[in-house]
Amino acid sequence: MKPPPGCRRLSPLGVALGVFVTVGFTLGLLGGPFRRRAAPPPPGRAACRPRSHVVFLKTHKTGGSSVVNVLSRYGESRQLRFALPHRYQFGYPAPFRAERVRGYRPGARGQFDILCHHMRFDLAEVQKVMPNDSFYFSIVRDPGTLAASAFSYFRAAAPAFRRSPSLAAFAASPSRFFRPGLRGNHYARNLQWFDFGLPDPVAPGRIPELLAGLERVFPLVLLAENFDESLVLLRDELCWPRDSMATFAHNSRDAPAELSPAQARRLRAWNSLDWALYSHLNRSFWRRAEKFGISRLRREVSRLRQRREFLAGRCLRGGGPIPAQAIPDGNLRPFQPPGGGKILGFALKEGLAEEERELCVRMAMPELQYKDLLDRRQFGGKNGSSGL
Repeated sequence: MKPPPGCRRLSPLGVALGVFVTVGFTLGLLGGPFRRRAAPPPPGRAACRPRSHVVFLKTHKTGGSSVVNVLSRYGESRQLRFALPHRYQFGYPAPFRAERVRGYRPGARGQFDILCHHMRFDLAEVQKVMPNDSFYFSIVRDPGTLAASAFSYFRAAAPAFRRSPSLAAFAASPSRFFRPGLRGNHYARNLQWFDFGLPDPVAPGRIPELLAGLERVFPLVLLAENFDESLVLLRDELCWPRDSMATFAHNSRDAPAELSPAQARRLRAWNSLDWALYSHLNRSFWRRAEKFGISRLRREVSRLRQRREFLAGRCLRGGGPIPAQAIPDGNLRPFQPPGGGKILGFALKEGLAEEERELCVRMAMPELQYKDLLDRRQFGGKNGSSGL
């Protein structure tokens, strides 16, 4: 067969190099039995064993969708079993219940390896589903910027947000628009506190005790503002390959809200429980970072960013997120919340080799579609999931 006009037939050496690059790219992303041997542990540190039992409390509007992509790819590549909701959330905003996990069998503990989709946390119920040696972690965000993001994303769901003509008006006087007890208003105040399943109202004197108890359950809580540093510390804790942490920024918005310093302060004060939670966990995070070694952390973050940049250049049209309407593959278009800001997604480059395309698809796939994929792999056929 003649090559297309303007192209030359590759020499045997060129073909071999092309195959080598494609295979190297594939193994680097996916890992598996042929991945390169892990680097030796740093001096003074014993070799670790990869954890395969993981609980991630995915809090709202904190960057958790990108973490779920990491967990989904790692678990799928190693045929781990996911604790999946029948639809897309475990009965949220009601507290998590074991019977809401698809395939759960009462009394059979440790049936699943990874639990990572939205829920309101309840430790006793999670323990019915997950093995005793599971590693628990979560992610938090400055409640000022989180409130601004929630205002846009959950405008249709939270009465307090709907009643306010603008974010500026809400930030100026949240109590004017907020009525406690109305369905959906948990999005409008102390959302992270709510997702962790902590009690509200709570006496101020109990807050330190509750936060100390939370840290005993979640030995690592990531920071949205230091996302790459967080991924490095997470990889160290899980003992997973470096390349497993490379992820694109999922669920980002095209025009994120901008807050003045005064607005941010007012929103932190309004979300006072979230601010106490965030401040406490922020200090804990940086203590862990110092123990890891700040210089070492910077080096690892640099490697992670270089890897992400390489993968984005290899996989993505335009090298980054684009509006959903510009994504030709419907399976890669992210869910658009009613009345909320426009959520960006990813379109793949044309002409990717089959192995490359499959792996780029996994990195670009939105959370809802990836959940459906995992569901089909575990249970077969169509899962019938639709909506939220």
